[in-house]
Amino acid sequence: MATVRKTARAKKAAKQAKADLYRQLIVEAARGVFAEKGYDDAKIGEIAEASGVSLQTLYSVFPGKSAIYEAVQTEGDEAIHRLAIEGTAGITDPLESMLAGLRATTLYFLEQPDFLRMRLHGGLTWGTEAMARGAASQTEAWRQALERLRSTCARCIDEGVLVERDPQLISRTIVSMQQVELAHWLEGGMKADPIEVADALETQVKLAFCSDRPSI
Repeated sequence: MATVRKTARAKKAAKQAKADLYRQLIVEAARGVFAEKGYDDAKIGEIAEASGVSLQTLYSVFPGKSAIYEAVQTEGDEAIHRLAIEGTAGITDPLESMLAGLRATTLYFLEQPDFLRMRLHGGLTWGTEAMARGAASQTEAWRQALERLRSTCARCIDEGVLVERDPQLISRTIVSMQQVELAHWLEGGMKADPIEVADALETQVKLAFCSDRPSI
């Protein structure tokens, strides 16, 4: 009996490992397809072909295009949220913490141009609109990242390092500035050095919202 149970567990684990592999292949392929075509024009067959799995296998993992799109969004947003947390670890100064988190997420987008293209395709404002064209709302990870930024902006205002404005408005504006800066980088053929792009965004944020604005 013990051998039978052990065999059953092994088969179940193997089946799950195979499903996980298929899922990752599909998500990685879909990122490129959505980046090139956008949500509306991307075809489920193109995703299957790019991932190297059959349509039948794809549908055994995802019920449809919307679910795939949401999975790609969620994977990217969870990475962004994690990097923002890691990038601010040990930083007690609220302004430096806010800028470090912004830099970490900016560099992620610069290192993942397909994900960036995908996010820009919808033409929506990152700070206020739903991210996923195929989903009903923003991912939970993205909402948490925005709330983390808003909270840090509120701390900065309380300590007098940012101008007295609604922290929600400031955080949303910062994310919108990030979106514009990254879109400009893409339109320029991705030629600018990522560190220079992150530096430029940081300078713009300081000029816009720091109570003691830097000179340039």
